[in-house]
Amino acid sequence: AGKVRFCTSAAELEAAYSAGAVALTADVQNSNFIGPDFDRLETAYWLGLRRVQVTYNDANAAGHGCMEDFDGGLTKWGQRLVGAMNDLGMIVDTGHCKPQTVIDAAKASRKPMTCSHAGLSSICPANPRTQTDEAIKAVAKTGGVFGLVAAPSAVNNTDWCTVADLVNNIDAAVKVVGEDHVGFGSDFVMSASLEEILRAPEWSADRAAAVNTSGAVWPFSDGHAGFENNGGYRNLTRGLVAKGYSDETIRKIMGGNFLRVFKEVVG
Repeated sequence: AGKVRFCTSAAELEAAYSAGAVALTADVQNSNFIGPDFDRLETAYWLGLRRVQVTYNDANAAGHGCMEDFDGGLTKWGQRLVGAMNDLGMIVDTGHCKPQTVIDAAKASRKPMTCSHAGLSSICPANPRTQTDEAIKAVAKTGGVFGLVAAPSAVNNTDWCTVADLVNNIDAAVKVVGEDHVGFGSDFVMSASLEEILRAPEWSADRAAAVNTSGAVWPFSDGHAGFENNGGYRNLTRGLVAKGYSDETIRKIMGGNFLRVFKEVVG
């Protein structure tokens, strides 16, 4: 009892950490659940939801997802959504959005936002699960955080990667927006099978191929050397030390920046 705590505020997150417990927060990867009724967003807030991803892979009423061929940016409805989330104290996330949708969401947001888990287009330009430097800079301009994903195909274009590859991606992002705006969002799915993931309508066979998921390695955490599970955070920290990062900067990248955004937006 008490080993896992559901948290809805920064104070609860910090209390869980101090107690040695695992802190969980609720988020969703698509704003579709709101439908035409913004009251649903407020209801979800009072049920504990604190972060909403504007789109998943497909376009929706708010904007354009990363798997779309066309990037029309954030819609008028999406602008309303961002404003409503700002008012409630919910984090606007753009982890699966197309770059222009990220940029537009940043322009619309009055509070820091996140792109919680994506790769860098500068390193993996053909992978749709990546973001451009312009989009990353837009997130940072809000005071927000860009989180590097750990999917090997968005790290180095293969099914396999090392801790050094992850560190190099983090370092590349820091060079673009600075240490105050970079985090790490592994996107590890530790229990679901590849078949369960790809059964979702937004993960058809052609889309799996688009992100270079061959099926030879699943879960994709098995494609890591030194970061095979969540215990690998120790190795990632060691890698950042070896790269020359200070303790203060490492604390920011390994969660401190995301916690700062949580404090500023959620409270």
